[in-house]
Amino acid sequence: MTWTIVVGVKQVPDADEVGIDPDTGRLDRASAPAVLNPPDRDALEAALSIRDEVGGEVFAITMGPPNATSVLEEAVAVGCDDAYLISDRAFAGSDTWPTSLTLARAAEELEADVVVCGEETTDSSTGQVPPGVAAHEGWAQLTYVEDLEPVPEENCLVATRDVEGGHERVAADLPVVVAVAYGEFEPRPAGLHRKIYAENDFEPTTWSAEDLGIEDEVGLDVSPTSVGGMETVQPVERRGEVVDAVEDLLEPLTEVDA
Repeated sequence: MTWTIVVGVKQVPDADEVGIDPDTGRLDRASAPAVLNPPDRDALEAALSIRDEVGGEVFAITMGPPNATSVLEEAVAVGCDDAYLISDRAFAGSDTWPTSLTLARAAEELEADVVVCGEETTDSSTGQVPPGVAAHEGWAQLTYVEDLEPVPEENCLVATRDVEGGHERVAADLPVVVAVAYGEFEPRPAGLHRKIYAENDFEPTTWSAEDLGIEDEVGLDVSPTSVGGMETVQPVERRGEVVDAVEDLLEPLTEVDA
């Protein structure tokens, strides 16, 4: 039996150049170039490594505007069999709850055995979407995963998880949602022929909210998260001093400002 593996990717503003809109408290996405969410590269590698062991297909999905096709092209270039763009004005303002619902319905539509995501996105850093997908579907979940071992004969996935004070190994029956730890899965390079195909011939399938049957369950009105307020912190004045001996450190360290 082969597995169907769905990997979630997201287009995010480049973290080095993004700003905050002071009026809304939201990211000013127009102020920075869009890139593939860095933790999603680990998710792609984890998904492809599962396929390497058990066979099957890997489908990339993303929820975003039409230009989010670029991150799907990257996913196809590194080896995904196909990719799907979930795009609709109805999604505007969706927080993590309707977003996870959308991805869950897409995974269901693709008859996923395994859903793989990065542990978080750099534009919000909540880490809530992968558990949300599992919650919407009633599936098992494995979070902060550092290593994966498919066991197809038992139809389960064994994960090594990072936990406080060490690690644990957990087995989960399929279907399962996996959130991989950032930096634990070394991304493979894209092959030349795959890159050429992704850039020139690949076209993703596009789904709307209506296609997934969730047009009344997404958007700002059904998103419970709100920004309570924001404040810009003023930088603290810093002072440096070079001393000749370790003993000379004592006096500055014990000084107390009046």
